[in-house]
Amino acid sequence: MKKYVAILAPLGVGLVAAAIGGGLAVRPFDRPEYAEIDTSESAFMIPMEGDTHDQAEFPSIEFLKARKVAAKRVKIDHRWSQTGFLPAQGSWISLVRLVKVDRRPVTREWTESHKSGTSAKDEAISAESRDSVNFTMGICCTANIPEESAATFLYTYPSKSLAEMLDMEVRARIQQVVAEEAAKYDLDKLRARKTEIMAAVREDVIPFFKERGIHIATVAMLGGITYQNPEIQRAIDDAAKASQLKVAAEAKREAQEVENKTMKLAAEGRATAAKLEALSQAEVAATKVQGEAKLKTILALADAEAEIARADALSKVKLRAAEAEAEGIRKIAAARGEEARMVQESPSAYLQLKALETELQRWKQWDGKYPTYWLNLGGSAANVMLPLPPVPSMDGAKTVKADGR
Repeated sequence: MKKYVAILAPLGVGLVAAAIGGGLAVRPFDRPEYAEIDTSESAFMIPMEGDTHDQAEFPSIEFLKARKVAAKRVKIDHRWSQTGFLPAQGSWISLVRLVKVDRRPVTREWTESHKSGTSAKDEAISAESRDSVNFTMGICCTANIPEESAATFLYTYPSKSLAEMLDMEVRARIQQVVAEEAAKYDLDKLRARKTEIMAAVREDVIPFFKERGIHIATVAMLGGITYQNPEIQRAIDDAAKASQLKVAAEAKREAQEVENKTMKLAAEGRATAAKLEALSQAEVAATKVQGEAKLKTILALADAEAEIARADALSKVKLRAAEAEAEGIRKIAAARGEEARMVQESPSAYLQLKALETELQRWKQWDGKYPTYWLNLGGSAANVMLPLPPVPSMDGAKTVKADGR
């Protein structure tokens, strides 16, 4: 017994010392914790603790909207959680949890070939026609989460990303609608109903996921329909090839007809042009003849009009001359009457007036020379021409001879 006491005594002392030392240790520092929010993310600050009433409200969209964070950097608050008897035994734990929703657009291409799809595996949409012919078709889908729908998406898919939901629920919903629509048509009519099938997919899928916070921007067929039976696909390809050959032959025939019609129209056009040229030359000749006749007529009319104008002018001149002569006669008669009246009233004054007129007329007609008188003294030798004596000038300064020199 003493042996065991001797062994345990040092061990007990060590345990007590370790306990005392641990109790004296300082509580660790509460290191601040921050989280950043990207511009393409919506963040929600979810409380990790609370009373029963608050916890009952957690699974609701309004609860999440009320805790949406507008800042781009937030601080995560902590509290000390005591895990042992001694003060330093414990840890700092978060009071809130920051949940972020990535709202960036995501595109998925679900195809059979690993070279064209988003994934390397076969993800094409499979369906069956009404007459039990299996086929696949590729689908392209693009979606994003609007800002106002982030709370709805987080509430509906609390632990999933948008890419995961596209590959899971959205693809499955498209698969369902395509299968239901394809089952309405037989194989020979199915190829012509691709547009109607995709329209039905959009009418169902877009509003369905909008209520769940996902906005589907694009959903369309990718690569057409591929039949799983190679013989069917080969037959369709052969039929399409034959149809194309028929279309090519028909197009060639129509092209030949068009060429023939073009050649015929060209010949008819040349004939018509020749006829029009002949008619045009005939019309030009006729027009030339008519023009010459019209020109002659116009010239004759112009000559007649000129002759009429000359006769009219001559008659006007003669009329004016006759009127002037009559006016002169009237004036002479009036002068003679006035002269007779003056003779009757004052004969002496009339004689004086006539003398003055005669003298004035003589002075107007005199050339400045006196007349030469003929003096006959008898016999042939006695005839002498004697000039008149010189006439004195009016100013008396110079004597002018009778002959003006």
